[in-house]
Amino acid sequence: MIKAESEAQERAIKQVSAMLQRPDQDKVEQYKRRVARKKASVEARLKAAVQSQLDGVKTGLYQMTEALNEVKQIKNHLVDVDDMYLSCGSLSDKMRDIKDISAQHRQLATAMENLKHIFGVPEEVAKARDLIKDGQLLQAHKVLTDLESSRDDLLYEQHRLDNQSESDIKQLQAYFSEAAALSDDLADSLWKVLSKTISIVRKDSASLVTVLRIVEREQRADMKMQEQESHSGFLPPGRPKRWREKSMETLKRAVEDRVESDVYDTREQDKMWLVRHLEILRRSVLDDLRVVKFLGVPCFPPVYNIFEQFVHWYHMALSNHLQSLISDGLEGNEIISLLTWLNQYTGPDLMGHVELASSLDTNKLPPLLDDSVSESLMQTYFETTHTNMLSWMSKSLEQDSADWMREEEPETDVDGYHRTSLPVILFQMIQQTMQVAKTISEALKQRVFGVCIEELNKFVRSYAEAIVSYKEEHFKDRELPHYYTLYMVAATNNCEAFADFALKLACLCSKSNIQIRFTLSCFEMTNVAHATCGYLLDEVFVDLKPHFDSIFQRSWLNDRTAVETICVTVEDYYSDYVHLKPQFFTWIMEQAERRVVVEYLRGALGRRIKLSNAADRLKAGEKLLQEQQMLSSLFGRLASSNVRSPCEALIPIAEVIKLQDKSMMPLELSGLVNKYNDASIEQMQALLAMRGDFSASEAKEVMLE
Repeated sequence: MIKAESEAQERAIKQVSAMLQRPDQDKVEQYKRRVARKKASVEARLKAAVQSQLDGVKTGLYQMTEALNEVKQIKNHLVDVDDMYLSCGSLSDKMRDIKDISAQHRQLATAMENLKHIFGVPEEVAKARDLIKDGQLLQAHKVLTDLESSRDDLLYEQHRLDNQSESDIKQLQAYFSEAAALSDDLADSLWKVLSKTISIVRKDSASLVTVLRIVEREQRADMKMQEQESHSGFLPPGRPKRWREKSMETLKRAVEDRVESDVYDTREQDKMWLVRHLEILRRSVLDDLRVVKFLGVPCFPPVYNIFEQFVHWYHMALSNHLQSLISDGLEGNEIISLLTWLNQYTGPDLMGHVELASSLDTNKLPPLLDDSVSESLMQTYFETTHTNMLSWMSKSLEQDSADWMREEEPETDVDGYHRTSLPVILFQMIQQTMQVAKTISEALKQRVFGVCIEELNKFVRSYAEAIVSYKEEHFKDRELPHYYTLYMVAATNNCEAFADFALKLACLCSKSNIQIRFTLSCFEMTNVAHATCGYLLDEVFVDLKPHFDSIFQRSWLNDRTAVETICVTVEDYYSDYVHLKPQFFTWIMEQAERRVVVEYLRGALGRRIKLSNAADRLKAGEKLLQEQQMLSSLFGRLASSNVRSPCEALIPIAEVIKLQDKSMMPLELSGLVNKYNDASIEQMQALLAMRGDFSASEAKEVMLE
């Protein structure tokens, strides 16, 4: 406070000095009055604030005192309540008689309210049945509702009793049993009206509306009773009636009967029986759906979605009916008629009719027939054609296989490539089959594509098996057949023809999955062709096996017979291979070169010889380089290729063999492994073992380095 007072005085001095800086400032009295007024104002506000705080504290203390007194009073009252509860222990026993009297009074009151219906049940039932016979269904339903209400009230009172009497409940149910029978009679009358909805709605829609009003009343009663059950556990007998569901079931059965009602001729009576029958179905369904849309929809509550329901029912009824016709057996032209009708089903002549289009999206309709049934139907139609195609394929392949045994060369095309007529004949038959399918529908045409590709895949496998059998028979006696190699060349070229035809068929197909399957067939044919080329090479390498076995033997160091025989034999078979189509010729020559190199590598790594001195190692390495050059030159001359020659793999092998300075071996082997990174430790150890100047421990050390 002292510090604050001092600071205030300093500020005041500065303020006064500022006011009196000039001699002409003589308003000291005015300044004094202004300061006095401000001081008085501040003091007044301060006094008011302090007084307000004091008043608040005083009020708070008073309220706290009052609250304390009230809490004490409440405590006293609670003590009194506890004393009262303790004195009420025997009250429930005293009230039991009153409760029983109250229950009896409630039952009597309910009985009095329903007395009229209780004593008049037989008369009311008879009256309701007369009303039903007269067609006054709404009045009959009113009588039934009153009877059921009386019964339900009485049963509910029994349900509320603590000690329920089963005999009383059974007696009540027996007494009102005629009400349940009356409900069934009324329901039968309702279903009779609903079963004739299409005809009734044309001339007497009021009767249909009456039936639907009764059904909806019962639907609401079901919901009310089920809600009551959730609260009280009581559900009247016969509830829920589910008349809305039963009415929909009745309408559905009426549609099914409508579809099945047409009596058609037999095949013996009329060859066009199916065409006539399908046309009658089309007209009937279209007329009925138009009636439902324009006359039926206004009669039904919106919740029924009646037009959509009728579309669904007719769709399912037609589906079942058509499946029944199919199961009875259809013949060729009949199947064509049915397939044509199915394709037009969603068109403008039926479900896509202009008068239905605004309420019906044909794209949402499921197929009339299951995929399995459609497949069965299509398979039935193509059964004869399919069987003939399979038989013909088999016979054509048998004939083609028999031609392979002939004592004459196969025919050649204009470019000099050997071939047979099998691919052309096969695909002419497939194209004819597809043309027949196209006359029915585009969808069926696509389906035929699937059948064709399936059978084509089977044929490819059969063709491959025939080639394998042909090869195996030849290797039993390699003198027969005389033109084995040329017919294997023709079979290989046929694979390209098969693949070309398959690609053409794939271009005609609009479905990508079938196009893929056709393309896969092309790949499979290419695999068969490569396998056949492999069989051709087997012939070559059987001839050369003794010479390959002699490589890296001791005699090989001073003998050129092996490599010269290899070159002459390859060149001899080359004269037959030139009749292969270019892609297969290139492939077989590349494989031939590769397999020759593999045989050399097998000899080099097979530990057939141990070169015990530097002279032998140098001689073996130089000889391997010479033969590598001969082989590389041979294959480069016979079939030029853009890929690296496999013969180059022999060069680093030769360098390792003839290396004179052992200390340079790690470097030499590193160069080999860097170039051919699939080389293994075992192979490198085999090379060092053949040199003969590395012990096992030295070889291991070199491998580690």
